[in-house]
Amino acid sequence: MKKGTIILVIPTAIFSVMLLYLVVWNAVFSFMNWSLLNPKPVFVGLLTFSNIIKSFEFVNSLIHSLELSAVLVVVGNLLGILLAGLLYFLTSNKARSLFLSIIIYPLAISMAVNALIWLWLFNINIGIDWLFVKIGLPQFPWLSSTSTMFPSLILVSVWAYTGIAALFYLAGFMNIDKTVVEAARLDGASSFKILYKFLIPNSSNSFIISTALLFLFSFRIFSLPYILSGGPTNVFLQTLVVYMYYLFTVEFFSQATAVSTIITVIASVIIIPYALIIIRRWIRR
Repeated sequence: MKKGTIILVIPTAIFSVMLLYLVVWNAVFSFMNWSLLNPKPVFVGLLTFSNIIKSFEFVNSLIHSLELSAVLVVVGNLLGILLAGLLYFLTSNKARSLFLSIIIYPLAISMAVNALIWLWLFNINIGIDWLFVKIGLPQFPWLSSTSTMFPSLILVSVWAYTGIAALFYLAGFMNIDKTVVEAARLDGASSFKILYKFLIPNSSNSFIISTALLFLFSFRIFSLPYILSGGPTNVFLQTLVVYMYYLFTVEFFSQATAVSTIITVIASVIIIPYALIIIRRWIRR
């Protein structure tokens, strides 16, 4: 192995060892009874997991996390393909760069800032509702009704993360042989037909990467629901990571580490197969 390669591998190896160490210790503490009332950890086996799984808060937050992930993966991929297709068929590189910058802008700022922006937009006095009133439409209870809180979170999440799907799909489209696209145009194929019949079927790698990242980002989402709900105790916007944070704040350490372990296991079960597929395809090249 070349010296330059070794130098690049060493930091990754050190980080991986540290990460593995923390994951293992987190798993160990999840089998303990450790809280403010029990400052000395005592091994209790699967009792902590059993109590967590039976709790309403855990089930509620798990359902929210899975629902959010499912919607974001489906809608994010569909919008990502549509936006990438629109950008691909732009003839001006400057226009493509401009619109791509706008699409991925939410990824350039922190999710906390995104949440604050949408809190302002959801404000009934100065936000979207103010505009609705001006044009004669009724106000919409974005965050003031229990039935619309979670859909509002989904809306903000789609806005924040769709850009990454569009970016990967556009990269996949741009790597496809353009001579075939031009030949299809000469045969009279429309842009939509080229997108549907040729670009999408040849962008499986983009789909795999986009799906994996959209799931990962949505499943571990924290800042958006935390800020939009005003804290970790709003059960209508509580996700697994927010619930885990809440358990830490009330110093139920073993329960928090148990939830963290469950999050890690679920994410690993979903992400690892996608990673193996990408690695296998990369090796075959």
